[in-house]
Amino acid sequence: MTKNQIHEWHDRLEDGRRRYVRGYWNSREWTFRVLLPESDDWERVERPDKDLWLALRDVLFRKYQRKRLPFKHLASVDAVLEEMGVPVEKAAE
Repeated sequence: MTKNQIHEWHDRLEDGRRRYVRGYWNSREWTFRVLLPESDDWERVERPDKDLWLALRDVLFRKYQRKRLPFKHLASVDAVLEEMGVPVEKAAE
């Protein structure tokens, strides 16, 4: 597993268009970027909300279950969510 990773997913906007989201792990912290349908460039998310963190946790948990991701990445997202006051089910290591 490399130290720099990109995890990508998409969700739907209110009007039905897709928004692509990337979570970047650079060996120290998570950053997010989004690509809107009308844009050609990925825009950095300065203050990710709890929905982005929960979506990232869902993606990481599914990869962890398939043994494609180390537990420490999932634990790092859980720690951020706990700081935000969001209850999280703990995955068994």
